[in-house]
Amino acid sequence: MVNPMEEAIVRCKTTAGTFTLKLNRIWSPNGYDRAVELFERKFYDGSHFFRVVKGFLVQFGISYSEDKELQKFAKSTIKDDPPKGIKFKPGTMSFAGSGDNSRTSHLFISYGSAQSLGREKWETPIGEVIEGMEHVESFYSYGDMPPWGKGPVQGKIYSGRSYIEDNFPKTDSFIRCRTERLNTVDDDDDKIVLKSDHKTDEENFAASLAKQEAGAIGKLRLNSPLKNIQDGNGDSLILIAVIICFLLGLLFVVLRLLSNRKNKAAKTS
Repeated sequence: MVNPMEEAIVRCKTTAGTFTLKLNRIWSPNGYDRAVELFERKFYDGSHFFRVVKGFLVQFGISYSEDKELQKFAKSTIKDDPPKGIKFKPGTMSFAGSGDNSRTSHLFISYGSAQSLGREKWETPIGEVIEGMEHVESFYSYGDMPPWGKGPVQGKIYSGRSYIEDNFPKTDSFIRCRTERLNTVDDDDDKIVLKSDHKTDEENFAASLAKQEAGAIGKLRLNSPLKNIQDGNGDSLILIAVIICFLLGLLFVVLRLLSNRKNKAAKTS
């Protein structure tokens, strides 16, 4: 039994920085199952972002794994999923394909909201980048693949990593990815394991978000003048000094007024 609401968090370290994906099974069940299994089996680790077209998309999915069974699995096709009307925006991820039921292992992340994306049945979004999009957008680009550009020829990448390393040395690549499934079903009692119940040692996504939110609130509190004085913040010390001087000046004015009234009262009497 598989929960149709299952999700997965995939955190990937690359040569350009780290980014995090959130994959949603309800968006594309067949696509989700294939992508999550490939990430879990480390299919993409070490592979290149071989097609980077600025303002359009970045594509990947040709692995250098020596696991023949895994390579065979990755080349097998899966059935298309009915579109759910999800629009492409920066960070949306989908499979690339070439016809009906043609999805294998090639994925792409959208850089924009191109109207041409999502028109085909195989381009059903499966997830999105939720963190580190600035790193995804910084991947080095040699332009689109021939004949539209001078980037790597996809067919030649299957010969091994040396093709890109020798001819396109600035091409960025995955270092490794780690995957965490959320809202899974416990096989023993068919109960759904919610996000708060399912954590991994390496990528505790829910706790990370909570920590970030708490940090943002704490930061507002820590910016109080008193705290900044305790921390030796120079700007706050200057502010407090100005306030003290103002209060002393105000006190001096009040005392002068009282003194003048007293003198006038004495002369009158």
